Amino acid sequence: MKKAISILGPTHSGKTELAIEINKHFPSKIISVDSVQIYKGANIGSNKPDQEILDNIHHALINIIGLEDDFSVKDFLNEISNESMSFKKDLIFVGGTMMYFYSLFNGISKLPKKDIKLRKKIEDQAKNKGWKSMHEQLKKIDPDAAKTIKDTDSQRILRALEVNFLSRITFSKLKNLKERSVIEDYQKYSFAIVPRCKKTFKNQLKERFKKMIELGLVEETKTIMEQNSQKRIKVLETVGYKQVVDFIKDKISHEEMIELATNATYQLAKRQITWLKKFNLDKTFFSDEDDKVMKILSIIKN
Repeated sequence: MKKAISILGPTHSGKTELAIEINKHFPSKIISVDSVQIYKGANIGSNKPDQEILDNIHHALINIIGLEDDFSVKDFLNEISNESMSFKKDLIFVGGTMMYFYSLFNGISKLPKKDIKLRKKIEDQAKNKGWKSMHEQLKKIDPDAAKTIKDTDSQRILRALEVNFLSRITFSKLKNLKERSVIEDYQKYSFAIVPRCKKTFKNQLKERFKKMIELGLVEETKTIMEQNSQKRIKVLETVGYKQVVDFIKDKISHEEMIELATNATYQLAKRQITWLKKFNLDKTFFSDEDDKVMKILSIIKN
């Protein structure tokens, strides 16, 4: 049976390096599980592997869409399905976008595709009545969904109403109906890497961001802004890029940019670590632990 090996963990924990080392020991394909590295042009801020590494060891799902494009969890799973069909050997998934991993392991709800016309109609109603009124409308249609969505969460209210209007089954019931996992036929192994010391880890995140600045992160961000001045570019709202944008716009100083980016990255890492509790992991390693590769290979080969 083909193997699907997943390497999960917070940002800057050594996941990519570990995946590359594992890849050296048996034929496999590395697939990135990162919601920012998918974008062309977002290189330094997303901490993509060096071009030399990408030239020698192909990483799927890196640089696959333009900065202005949307990319959903469903799109991610479709790409994985295509990759697994085109490559008949083992797969190594590596990254820190936990929602992608969750959907990879468990499948995705059978929700209908977004309907642009219907969404505009709902948004127009919300402009006139307010989102609290739309939440009241959701309560009448699907009270179970309304209980789990705050009356200030416009995006989730919009999606719940949209699904209820498009489907004969309520949103609350439909979201629990899962499609088959795209790696259902693989023998699955999952390993996590986490930092040992929080203080040391935060200092490492700060030094990494400084290194990104040295490599040209500010210039990269300016280029993205200048080439897409009339468009909303989601990557500029992600951790790191967001703080650089505020610096470029003179909203914060250089030192504030570094501190805010470090704190935001640290909070992101904490959320990623919390996500790990949702997964059935074969083993969790500290990032500075020795012989991780050999330990993983011994588990996989047994």
